[in-house]
Amino acid sequence: MRQFFKSLLFFAASAMMSLSAQAQSMVVVELYTSQGCSSCPPADDFLTEVASRDDVIALGLHVDYWDYLGWQDDLAQNAFTKRQAEFNTTMKSRYRLVTPQMIFNGRDYVAGPKRQKALKYINQLAGEPEKADLQLTRQGETVEIVIRPLKGAAPGDIHVVRYTPEVARDIRRGENAGRKITYTNTVTQWETVASWDGTSELRMTHPVSGDDHVAVILQTQNLGPIQAARKLD
Repeated sequence: MRQFFKSLLFFAASAMMSLSAQAQSMVVVELYTSQGCSSCPPADDFLTEVASRDDVIALGLHVDYWDYLGWQDDLAQNAFTKRQAEFNTTMKSRYRLVTPQMIFNGRDYVAGPKRQKALKYINQLAGEPEKADLQLTRQGETVEIVIRPLKGAAPGDIHVVRYTPEVARDIRRGENAGRKITYTNTVTQWETVASWDGTSELRMTHPVSGDDHVAVILQTQNLGPIQAARKLD
């Protein structure tokens, strides 16, 4: 009888862990956008829409290569331009730099405001299991990160992303002159803070001072597929 209850408790605990991992599966949507791009506002609106989903981490990364059109995007960072270019090289995209572009879990992409195709990728990826159990705990101005391998885990890089939930801009020149646009989850900082071997448990802490929101992303090395992601609002 004692062995029966032990087996039952083990089964229940395993089932709860499995359900928890599945319930927390997240899709990272990276939108490469610019205040100087007339095609971007519909994609910006789409990012706002999907940011409300519990299974999506929506991130707006502003690029700087349209600044020459007459309006400097003060949210842009050249590091995001480089990340987009490297992604497109890795994914063997026919594009190098294009806006708007959405990248989903480092695996799939759409160029242009293609809402239905973007939703298809998000819904498909949301149903797939993550490759690692990623847990975050905020303690004051630090975040504790715990990673444990799941089936299919591979060595990866740990990224800590800071973002501002809402930023409004009055655009006075360039292709969007005269428009007031509110941007959702604008990335202010993207740091690669550690590497993971893909097999052992990892525990670490990282400083997260300030008011910006925090996301932690475990991405396969060399800008491969994202294995797991979590956010702290």
